[in-house]
Amino acid sequence: MKKLYIAALLGLCISTQVKAQITCPYEAYGTPTSIMPTTEQKALPIQTDVRVCDEGYAWGFSKKTNVNVYSAELLTKEQVQKAKEMRRYGTFDNRDPLIRDYRNSGYDRGHMAPSGDMGNYESQVKTFIPQNLVPQTRQLNSGKWNWIENQTRQMAIQYGSVYVVTAPYFQGNTKKIGDDRLWVPYATWKAIYVPKLEQTGVYFCRNTQKPICYIQTVEFFTQKTGIDPFPKLDASIKAAQLPLPKMGEYKKQQKKHYQRKDWQ
Repeated sequence: MKKLYIAALLGLCISTQVKAQITCPYEAYGTPTSIMPTTEQKALPIQTDVRVCDEGYAWGFSKKTNVNVYSAELLTKEQVQKAKEMRRYGTFDNRDPLIRDYRNSGYDRGHMAPSGDMGNYESQVKTFIPQNLVPQTRQLNSGKWNWIENQTRQMAIQYGSVYVVTAPYFQGNTKKIGDDRLWVPYATWKAIYVPKLEQTGVYFCRNTQKPICYIQTVEFFTQKTGIDPFPKLDASIKAAQLPLPKMGEYKKQQKKHYQRKDWQ
């Protein structure tokens, strides 16, 4: 069944894929690439078998891991404002075997391009396809990761537009779930480029029940993982640290949340 779904997807999207290679606006600074790992790097390089410039974002998918390889977005102030004003649309199609693989696995269906970024019905619905998902722990997905997604949207409002690449990271012995053996990532990451500032930054979060998230430059991230989220950007921009909201702000927010609950 999985092969039938992927074959149908390839047939429907073949013209879109050709367009993606030429004009996809979400990949203006290049398609994320994996550099050959050095002895220092522990990453498992993953080949992108399917690449599509879709409604609202671009995505890559691996037939080996059966999960998302990356999702790329151009997030604008106007888009975020529209998304805030819209009701939420979209559900997971449980007829799809790659969606069913998450059942009783202990992992959430973690969006790489979040539904909350999308400013119209079509793009919201498209974020629920399995090619945009990876297994994430509930603690990461509904906690720090959700906060990072919200902060990214706030940056789009503050600076007018941001380019975002979000993806899983694999290393070492990889856990697999479901009949189709979906790979569970060691971590998930989100790289952000702000054209107005000509600066970049990366959030890198361990995919555990007690997730820890780090802020890095793209230069440092690439050195450690062998992954370049923005291959067309100058090296000087990748070395410049974007002032990303610090994870300490998340802790303060959580503390206030629990204090309010105590008062009730």
